[in-house]
Amino acid sequence: MSYWKSRPLGIAYQTLGWIAFISWSFSFYPLVILNYRRKSVVGVNFDFLVLNVTKHTSYLIYNAVLFFSRAVQRQYRENYGFDEAIEAIAPAV
Repeated sequence: MSYWKSRPLGIAYQTLGWIAFISWSFSFYPLVILNYRRKSVVGVNFDFLVLNVTKHTSYLIYNAVLFFSRAVQRQYRENYGFDEAIEAIAPAV
């Protein structure tokens, strides 16, 4: 968390991020459990499933490119400066 100027703010940010991640993950379980108990997927909108997979795949690609591509990291630093959070995520060699 070296990119935060305030340690308590960095800790709060990390804590709230994990709480949001866990809450979002658990929000999908009631539908799965209900469908399993009913042995049916009545009421499940398949558009939601396709869009949800598309959303997560797109976000994975975005993060992977930002993390692994030196060219994208260089462009990011040129636009937003060298003191931004990307330095803490993937430092340049």
